[in-house]
Amino acid sequence: MNDNFAGKKTALLRTIGAPSAACVIIAAMVGSGIFSLTGQFGAKLQSPTNVLAAWVFGGVLALTGALCFAELGAMIPCSGGSVEFARRAFGATVGYLVAMVTILAGYILSAALVALFLAGYIDDLFAADLPDGTIAAVSIVLALLTQLLSVRSGFFANSALAYVKIGFVLLFVVAGLLVPMETRIESNAVNTAVTPSLFSPAVALATLSVSFAYLGWSTGADIAGELRDPGRTVPRAILLAMGLVFALYIGVNLVYLRVMDPSAMLDADGTPMQAIGATTARHLFGTAIGNGMGAVIALLFFSTNVAGLIAGARILESMAHAGEVPAALETRTARGVPRNALLVVTGGSLLSLGLGSLQELLDLLTVLIAVFSALSVAAVLVLRRTMPHAERPFRVPLFPIPPLVYLGVTAWSVFMSVEAAGWEPLGAALVAVLLLLIARPLLANQRTAA
Repeated sequence: MNDNFAGKKTALLRTIGAPSAACVIIAAMVGSGIFSLTGQFGAKLQSPTNVLAAWVFGGVLALTGALCFAELGAMIPCSGGSVEFARRAFGATVGYLVAMVTILAGYILSAALVALFLAGYIDDLFAADLPDGTIAAVSIVLALLTQLLSVRSGFFANSALAYVKIGFVLLFVVAGLLVPMETRIESNAVNTAVTPSLFSPAVALATLSVSFAYLGWSTGADIAGELRDPGRTVPRAILLAMGLVFALYIGVNLVYLRVMDPSAMLDADGTPMQAIGATTARHLFGTAIGNGMGAVIALLFFSTNVAGLIAGARILESMAHAGEVPAALETRTARGVPRNALLVVTGGSLLSLGLGSLQELLDLLTVLIAVFSALSVAAVLVLRRTMPHAERPFRVPLFPIPPLVYLGVTAWSVFMSVEAAGWEPLGAALVAVLLLLIARPLLANQRTAA
């Protein structure tokens, strides 16, 4: 493996500082989940303590993975770092599979699904007489346009969106905690159920759901090839983003709990509350503001796709450097834009819009995504042994506890997924791996990676 990929080859592109890098991570992490997830499990948890515990436990779990990537990203600062870690620790085949699963499920399919969610909000807000697929396609193309001028302008556009995102969530928290409130939403039903304990299966399952709202911290390592002084910038950006997102998430949930009792987190038909953010805003600020949250949530979706496009293109660069895809995907324009890689991610997302049941497809790939994401985290354990003398500007504190915690919870989540959904996700994962291995020689660049 040629370290020029992390050094001389990308030296001229190292123009991004910690704030911009943190904005990419924040944009990737903060989507609409914070405005919906609590409503989906709040009534089952019943107590404010349990609700907050799920978000705290989920944040701690995300932090264990983020700390591992902070060490690895500072040690091996290159494009597509999350893939490079697995490649160096477990070999070329595992690296290829991690890359393909990440780019296909994590960025291409997910971007199409997020764009469709965005389209639904736009359609509701403006009563647009356009198919959701058309609105989604336009949003995907607009995300591409933000990245084509130059690397600096692309990161600037992402940062601007991230600041709007942060500002909106912060405003929601501050106003939600301070605005006078005449009544609190309480449940009309008589509650005879026993409140789950703090370490009950109900809280554990809620924590697993919450962990998806924290996903996105890996992008800090994936863009490390363009960060100034990556040994310091990568850990700072990851930890800054994690700390800020954790604070915002806890703040939003404090607002929910101020407005309503967890047992009241149900829609009129008795099902889990789907839009707890909008419901809370309407109760605090009135119907107009509550309904207007739809526009902001659409912007959150768009920002998430911009960040995903940035990270996805860098993973394709890593694959091109390793000879796993054509070399053209590693080239950049005079202004440092990985244009070909960006076009491939965008084109894949546009094609995915025609697949139909994207959510069902991603649900089937849950096991695969969890396993290969865990392998990138597990790389910190392997590389501590195989590269003991490598310079590590940042080291995981309390090592090896953080990676072992992450791997343990991942194993548990896979078991729970199989138990809940049967063997279908596991079968889908095996079929997907087989298909990816068959496709490998067809995608590979025939030259030897330089």
